[in-house]
Order: sequence, then C-alpha cells, then structure tokens
Amino acid sequence: MITMNLNSVADINSVVETITNHGYAVKPELFYNKQLLDTIRLDANNYVFYRVATTTPIQGQAEKLQLRRWAPLQGHTVPLAEGVPPMSDKGSMESYEIPTFSYGRYMEFTDRVNFELLDPVLAHYTKEYSIVAIETLDLLAREALVTIGQSHFANGRANFGALEIGDVGALDDLRVIVLGLKKQLVKPRTNGKFMVIGTPDFYFDMISDPLVEKYMTINQTTKGFFETGGAIPPMFEMEFYETMATDNSGEFVSGGNDTLRVVRFNTNTNAYEYANIDAATYKKAAADNYVRDSRTGEMASYIPGLEYWDIAAYNATIVDGFGEFVELHVHRVFVLGKDALIRTEIAGHGNAKMYVKKLGSTGVLDPIDQRQSIGFKIDSVGFGSARTEAVVLYYCIPSQANSI
Repeated sequence: MITMNLNSVADINSVVETITNHGYAVKPELFYNKQLLDTIRLDANNYVFYRVATTTPIQGQAEKLQLRRWAPLQGHTVPLAEGVPPMSDKGSMESYEIPTFSYGRYMEFTDRVNFELLDPVLAHYTKEYSIVAIETLDLLAREALVTIGQSHFANGRANFGALEIGDVGALDDLRVIVLGLKKQLVKPRTNGKFMVIGTPDFYFDMISDPLVEKYMTINQTTKGFFETGGAIPPMFEMEFYETMATDNSGEFVSGGNDTLRVVRFNTNTNAYEYANIDAATYKKAAADNYVRDSRTGEMASYIPGLEYWDIAAYNATIVDGFGEFVELHVHRVFVLGKDALIRTEIAGHGNAKMYVKKLGSTGVLDPIDQRQSIGFKIDSVGFGSARTEAVVLYYCIPSQANSI
C-alpha cells in the first residue's frame, strides 16, 4: 500500500513514478478522485474565509436553507396589579433564505495523454483542480461576506470614493469597529474574541502602530512576531489572521454602478490627484474571456463574462503631460463576530468530486476519439448569514500597496 502526501508536485510525480515503474495496480479514476479529496482536507486551513463558515446541511431535494431569527423578549420591572393579568407578550421573527448552486470546471486533453497509466500531466492538473475547488469555495464565502458587510473606512473617510494614499490601517479604527459590534449585541466569534482577517500589507503597517508597539512592549510579546512575521498577537478582544487572498482593488459601487478609483502623481503640482471613473464608459468585455499567463502571455483560465478596466482610454482624455492615472489599490479587512457566515449543502453532497472522461466517452461529439478530459464538480453549496450585523468591512490603503 502506498501512502503519500499528494499536496506537492514532487510528491505527485513520485507516486506516479512508483506506481508506473513497480507494477502496482490502481485505477487512475480512483487516484485522481482521492487526490482531490485529500488535498481539500489537507489544505482547508489555508483558506480562512471558507473556514469561518458554520455548516448547516439541508435534507432531501431542498434547494435552499431557510433560517428564522427570533426577536428577543425584554425584561421589565413593572409590578403586577392585584387581580389584573398582564398583557401577553408577542413573538416575531425574520426569515432568511440561503440558496444552493453547483460549481465545476474541466479541461480537455488530446489523445496523446495516456489515461490508462498515471500520466504526470494529468496528475499535475488534478492537483491544480484540487486547489481551484477549495479556492472556489473560499471565494464564494468571501463574496457572501462582502455582500452583507457594513463598511468602515480608514482615517475617518466618509466612503470608498474619498480614500487617499496615507489612509493606512490603524488599531484604533478596529477598536471602534469592535465597540460598534458590541453595541449591536454581536457576540465574539470564538475564544471570547472577534476575528480580524487582513492582508500581509495591512499587517506590515500594523507592527508599527503606536498601540500595537505599546501593547507588545508592556506584555513582552514581540519576539515571536519579529521572528516569524504575519499577524499581530491577540489584543483588545481581537484575534488576527493573515490571508494571501488579497483584496487589492480600487473597484467599488457608487450609486448602484461599478466605479474604479484611480490616482496619479501630478508632476506639475507635486501632489497626488484622484478620480473615480465609471463602468459604463471604461469597463470593457474581454475579447475571449481568457486570463493570460503573466509569464508567457498564453491563454489560461477561462472566466465567463470576463471584463477589464480600460484605464488607458481614460488617460487618453487627459493630455496635460503631468502623468498617467493608475488603479488605486485599496485593501479590505474583515472583522467578524459570531454567526457571521453559514454554509449550507445538501446532506451527503458536500464533497467535490473529480471526473475522468476517457477517449470515446463523448460519443458523436468526438467521432474519432481525439478528446478526453478531467474536471471537478461541487454539488449544491450556498453561503449566507444569520447575523448580518456581525460582518464589518474595513477599507484602508496600506503604505506598501501602491508604488506611484
């Protein structure tokens, strides 16, 4: 029996070589499917948004989870009148629905790739789809949080469209956010603490925040952080987590329309200059919906409905010669309390499944057996919240996020 960690390309190629060269009998479909499930199980802790969700399955053929949120009954100190019964309390509730959807991707290969043996090319792309599957769930979780979250802006800015370079994150802002959550009777998420999910750029600035420096000096907690980096130690009823899934964008919604905040350094005034451009004019549909490989320029991931911001077209309208506008990179930090996110799925359908289609399996669509494919599918999953007040989105511009 061969047991190996199928997380790295080296391990995958090693097990492929061992199976191929030493006569072990194994069905490729079982190998690829096991690799997908093992990788999701091993890598789940690396995806912080997916991990936040509390799983609540739905039964049978239901397509959505229905949640009920009951209004609390309030205490009072009014004494009873002799012989007179008090007025009856009344119950009330709000209803929430979380629908489920299925997700999946696939990739085709020519007949030169050998499905009868464990081909290293197939093993590599199975590994890639293992990562894409859990990344898909993580993106869905993050999108759900963004949809329901309250917004808070660094440096007291009124909205996203007013943010400027220099509006770095501050621990005092996070303390104000936590105070607001407590005023709304939101409970800490775990261990008596609220969860803060930030980017490496955000924590790069936080290490020099005056309150953080004071806290770590008094409590002598600096050694571990300075050795390993990453998130700062827990403090002020908050636990801090770092994610590489960086929200690094100047896109926001203004008046119901997609808008992009851009910036330039005006060489005439020696000052930063900002503008907000609208999607109706400057957001374009990609020619073929493919994301290019940054190294080779070749087509890679296919994304339906892919769009891009044509900042060059906006710069063409400004011909003063004092510099060009670029996207302003704003980071989103998540502050979460209890019941911030719920994940639902049909009972028994929670795992992603790998599909292997050999030559000839597509019938008349491939009449001379030239195509074969692998892919994955996630059955019926949905994300939502039972406590929308428990999600706050904190927007700031880390000092290292823009190089203008």
